[in-house]
Amino acid sequence: MADTGYNWDAAWTPIDAAITLTTGATVDDTSAVISLDGKAACEVSIDADYSDAAMTGAGLKVYLLRDVNGTDYEALLDQPWHFEMPFAQNLTRRRAFKVDPSDMGSFKILLYWWNTTASSVVVATSVRYATIPVAS
Repeated sequence: MADTGYNWDAAWTPIDAAITLTTGATVDDTSAVISLDGKAACEVSIDADYSDAAMTGAGLKVYLLRDVNGTDYEALLDQPWHFEMPFAQNLTRRRAFKVDPSDMGSFKILLYWWNTTASSVVVATSVRYATIPVAS
């Protein structure tokens, strides 16, 4: 019988190299375009490694910026879908979430850090995809 189930990539692929977001009130980083063309499913993984310093303000926010017209993407002020990573001094917090290719063709990840103390966060973002083979 033909294989018609989801076939997940074995390895996670980094979206960007690990980035350090430091003090200075607002610091952000936007990924390159992540295309879902030909994909059946997509998972995104976020690792937030917080420094050993107290924090003021919100924790790391992760925004999913959708393609709106083939050229432009949502922006922070458009209030796109997002979540906040819990802050934990000198610890790592992790979260993975699904992006459904039937809902969008491509997207970007915006990492947003608002902080006024000496703390920082090192963030690693990765992605993996699933495909469904054609039945023969």
